[in-house]
Amino acid sequence: MQRSRLFRLMYIVREVKQGRYPNAHTLSRDLEVSERTIHRDLELLRDDFCAPLEFDRRRKGFYLTDPEWTPTFAARDMRLGAGEALALVLGLQALESVRAHGLEEPFQALLEKLPHLLPEQVTVDLASLTSQVSFFFEPARGDPRAVGRRLNRLREAIWARRVVRLRYYTASRDQETVRLVEPYHLRYYDGAWYVAGYCRWRRAVRTFAVDRIRELEVLEETFPPPTPDRFSPETYFGEAWRLQRGAERQQVVVRFRPEQARYMRGRIWHPSQESRDEPDGSLVLSFRVLGTDEIMRWLLQFGASAQVLAPPSLREAIAAEAEAMLAQYRRVHADRREPQTEAHGGRSLDAGR
Repeated sequence: MQRSRLFRLMYIVREVKQGRYPNAHTLSRDLEVSERTIHRDLELLRDDFCAPLEFDRRRKGFYLTDPEWTPTFAARDMRLGAGEALALVLGLQALESVRAHGLEEPFQALLEKLPHLLPEQVTVDLASLTSQVSFFFEPARGDPRAVGRRLNRLREAIWARRVVRLRYYTASRDQETVRLVEPYHLRYYDGAWYVAGYCRWRRAVRTFAVDRIRELEVLEETFPPPTPDRFSPETYFGEAWRLQRGAERQQVVVRFRPEQARYMRGRIWHPSQESRDEPDGSLVLSFRVLGTDEIMRWLLQFGASAQVLAPPSLREAIAAEAEAMLAQYRRVHADRREPQTEAHGGRSLDAGR
């Protein structure tokens, strides 16, 4: 994603002031621009904003000879346009609907500052906007205050690249373990917050539900930023159906009946999605995913309107689940139909009718 020049300048200043000794290579990677663009940004900081930037050959990065230096970006560059203000407020409203995010006070402070960030001729009527647009997301799982506190500490650890110690409850095994984790990324999905990071116990990147963290300690130990081949949100989550990753990548092919296909067309359910319309009006969708547990749960909601064509293992798993559901409901139905008997005589209450 292309970053604005103002964003890049502010990012460079932050990295330098925090003593991280960034260089053109690391900055171009983080900001997703060429090294030539970074060099132009550095020249702008030196020439227009008098930044006392120097290159440390031993640390292989830039630093400030005057740590107290602060940039004076032009006020006109910092003001928001009407579209930017609207996008900001709508984004805040969307995140606010999640509830457990730990940013209640900063959100309120930002809304109070918003009028001062707008040009005099631009206004945003918050009350009117609320009546026109609203959002609903599944409220975050767990105690909102406790989850919010953990999110704040995890955000700080990710920002400072600090290792965290977790006492974590694994629901599938009903077990608590202590983990040392290098936290990389926070993700909200299906009513819960998750943190993805390198687990030193498992020696692999793992995802942890924030509401299942029993204790959280941010350590003084730091870790280097992850390389793209070790972790990138797009790749890590894009390879799974939603959140859970299996060990084997599989091609999943599903046919949706014509009556269901009308609701499935036009939506992208997964980055790997491919679609094919059939002559009878049905729709065939195919996906490449790591693991099929999550996509199985997704498919079950469509009942008989979805038919798994591949892989055979997923088709068999769904068939077994459907058979188990049918047997369960048949037992319940049979229990309700059993005739009651009289307390004496042993005859059915229906006998003789």
